[in-house]
Amino acid sequence: MSRNIVVLVWFGGVVLALVLYLIGSGPFLNAILAALARAEWMIANGITYLFAQTFDLVRSAAIALFVVFLVLGALAKQRGVGRGSGLVGLSLLFVVLIAVGGYQSRFCWLAALLVAGAGAVGMTQRLLGPPLHGPWRTGNYRRGGESSPRP
Repeated sequence: MSRNIVVLVWFGGVVLALVLYLIGSGPFLNAILAALARAEWMIANGITYLFAQTFDLVRSAAIALFVVFLVLGALAKQRGVGRGSGLVGLSLLFVVLIAVGGYQSRFCWLAALLVAGAGAVGMTQRLLGPPLHGPWRTGNYRRGGESSPRP
């Protein structure tokens, strides 16, 4: 490190000491503490606002994913890939989580988001995957389109 920087730091310290001596250290410390209190208040209010926005985002995403799950479940049922028991069971679980927790329960809405997301991803995998049964539901349909086993 060069000597000029070290000299400038020392010079700044001496100037600060002179300014603090002239105006008094009490008002300076009070101004610093007031600025820190204002900064802490702004950060706390910002975090509170972000938590409120995040809660609204979780609630909106849970409802949207549940609707996506229902639509994908209806498509899977129409295609013959899905069973109705998963659709009914997950729907009941979603409704129970929301009913038990109420509108303001953050944990229940987060759990409902995870349940709806898992259901939507599962239904997407069922719809995008190849069918595991033949066109007449004989049960011997292979993924490659062959109806007889390979030699």
